[in-house]
Parts: sequence; C-alpha cells; structure tokens
Amino acid sequence: MTHDHCGAPAGAIESQVRAEREAMDAATAVLRTAGCRPTAQRLLVLQALGGEDHVSADAILARARERHPAMDPSTVYRTLDALVDAGVARCTDLGRGRRFYERARGHRHHHAVCQGCGAVAHVHDAGLGSLPEALAAATGFILTADRELTIPGLCPDCSEGAHHAHP
Repeated sequence: MTHDHCGAPAGAIESQVRAEREAMDAATAVLRTAGCRPTAQRLLVLQALGGEDHVSADAILARARERHPAMDPSTVYRTLDALVDAGVARCTDLGRGRRFYERARGHRHHHAVCQGCGAVAHVHDAGLGSLPEALAAATGFILTADRELTIPGLCPDCSEGAHHAHP
C-alpha cells in the first residue's frame, strides 16, 4: 500500500479530497441556484452549516474556524444573514434567546419547543391541522411560506413530571 510522508494511505487521502471537492461543488450549485455568488466565505459557512438541524451561529463559527482559523465572527453572522435572505438557510428562534440555523428544505416545518428541557420536535404543515384556517378566520392573518412557527409547550417527559408535581 502506498503511503504519503505523513503515514496516511494514499487511497484514503484521494477519497477525502474527492469527497471535499464534491461537497464544494454541491455547495456552489446551491448558492448559484439561489442567485448567490459562491464566495469563499459563503461556501465555508454553508459547509459549516452542514445538513444538520438547529445549529447555532457559534457552532457554525467553530466549524468554519477548523478550516480557516482567522474567520471573523462578524463575517459568519453577515454570511448567515445573506444565506437566510437568499432562502438557502432558515433562522429559527427557539425561545430563550436561542437562534439556530439550518439548511432550507423543500418543505416547511415548524418547531414545538419544550419550555422545561429545551427539546425540539418538528411539526410539518399537515400536522397543524386547521390552525392556518382558524388563524385566518379569527384575525385575517395568513401564514407565509417563508416563515416557520415556534410553539412553546412541554414535551411528554416534562409534562409527565408537571402532572406528578401538581396533583
């Protein structure tokens, strides 16, 4: 087996380089589709955002700094705002001053957030039942497609504890 001077197998290095190139190409395509110029900062922040749900700006900054240690926090925040404005990412306020980011998906989902432990559950539009119609009938307001709701409450574990605490 061929090894480079650092002791890593050449095949593993080639595979890693290929995976990183494919990820960069995919991130570039996402930005271009959204009408954004794929700058180095946007690509870095988008890759740091990853495909996970609910990532804090601080976590995104830490991931970006793994690749580019001099990355400035204000650059990350401005870039996140630009990605949200372009529809590439969504920012969700999960209460208690917790703002999280996630990649935008083809479908909208809302968040049920436990006021006890902070757990988050996703609720798709269909799970809201007649809430949009009831809101429109009662107030004239409609839910816009670019926004998601955050619904505070108690998760099953915390509500079970609340029932035991209050007979």
